[in-house]
This record gives sequence, structure tokens and C-alpha cells, in this order.
Amino acid sequence: MLLNIIAGHDEKDTTSEDMPKKDYTRCLKNDVKGLKIGVPKEFFGEGINQEVKETLEKAIQEYKNMGAEVEEFSLDVAQYSLATYYIIACAEASSNLGRFDGIRYGYRTPEFSNLKELYKKSRSEGFGDEVKRRIILGTYVLSSGYYDAYYKKAQQVRTLVMNEFNKAFEKYDVILTPTSPTVAFDIGSKSDNPLEMYLADICTVSVNIAGLPAISIPVGKDKEGMPIGMQLIGNRFQEETILNAAYTMEVRQKGQGKNVSQN
Repeated sequence: MLLNIIAGHDEKDTTSEDMPKKDYTRCLKNDVKGLKIGVPKEFFGEGINQEVKETLEKAIQEYKNMGAEVEEFSLDVAQYSLATYYIIACAEASSNLGRFDGIRYGYRTPEFSNLKELYKKSRSEGFGDEVKRRIILGTYVLSSGYYDAYYKKAQQVRTLVMNEFNKAFEKYDVILTPTSPTVAFDIGSKSDNPLEMYLADICTVSVNIAGLPAISIPVGKDKEGMPIGMQLIGNRFQEETILNAAYTMEVRQKGQGKNVSQN
């Protein structure tokens, strides 16, 4: 219902596409017969928790049982997407957060003696460690002498990732992957190792890079009772396809006595 409201053209936003309105609630048909699902083998390789892998394999079998056509294929974009995403995302963070100077936007420090101190203290006090980290990385990759080596190259790799997805969607309606290599980690447990925290995004950032719709739904739990997520990726402007595929799995699980809402 929310997607019905936010989808479509906004005359005040030049980046929005002029697409005809759809009623996405009508796409929930609880039927995946004939749906072509591609499973990229690279997303189930090294680094994926065994319980996550086994749970996803059970979900894949459920789709087969419901009449979907499931096939393994190669989509070797995850490792490139991770680096590309953090270069582009940090560059955008650095650029966009430049306006938060304590004067026009954002937090303003209560104590300062001059303009330079106002800037410095407002940004030092107002931004958290992760935001500061991304601003520093973004400023670095956009700086003179490094722009071509990092930001420009990342945009070129982004195009390659998009092309690989385009090829995949010539054959498949939906691409199925884990949402994360592991279940959720404890709050603060990765604070001392940001790189390890970034690696948790390896299954999802390629979707952002390629500008595709995706949905994550719980499909089981590990031995500790933590939910395991499955990601369904669709082609551009094919949200109804992944919504129905997710809905059909949700109904299937409820029918088997699994309370999806509590997952």
C-alpha cells in the first residue's frame, strides 16, 4: 500500500521516472508456477554461514515444489560491488553532508569563539564515528589526484555490474540470494572492525549499485532463534514480480505452521 503511494512521477523531482501508476496490492496472487528464478552460485560460496545456506536451499526447494523454474547460474559481481558501493556511497556522503555546517543546516555547537571553530566543533560533535569515517573516505576518493583512480573507476565498474544484471534478467524473472552471509550480529560487536561490518552488506549492495528493486523476507531461524533472510531481486520497475514471489513464500510458510510475522 505504501508503494502505491510513493511510486510514480514527481514533477518536482527530475530524477523520478514518468511511469504509469500500478496497484501493487493486486499483484499478490500466491502463484509462482512458471516463474523463472536464477540462483547465483557466487552468493552461496565462501563466507556464507552453513545454516543460512541450508535454510536458503530449503526455500529454493519450496519454490520448485510450487512450480517455479529454478536454475543455478554465474553472477560474479558481489566482491566488485562491495568496493564500488563504499566508494560511491562515501563520496556522496561527503558531498551531501557538506551543507551541515552548523549555520544553514544541522547541529550547532553552543560554544565557539570564531567561524572556524563553529564549523569544526559543530561537525565534530554532531556527527557519529561512522558518519565521520565515511566523510573522510568520501573526501579522499573525490580529492585531486585520486578522483580518476577511485570515484571514476567505481562508476565504470557500476556500469559493468548493471550490464551483468541486464544479461541475467534476459533469462530470469527473479534472482534469489541470501540477504546476509550470517544472521544479525550483536549491537556494537563490529564497532572496532568497520571492514567486517561492511562485509555483511556483500549480498545486498550490488542491488543498490545496479538500481534494482529487491525484497528481503525471513525464511527460517538458526539454532539460536535468529531469523535468516532471503533476498529476491527483480528487474527495473518489476516490483510486482518480487512482491508476489515473496508473498507466495510467506503464505507457504504460514501454511506449514511457521509464524512469518514473528520471524
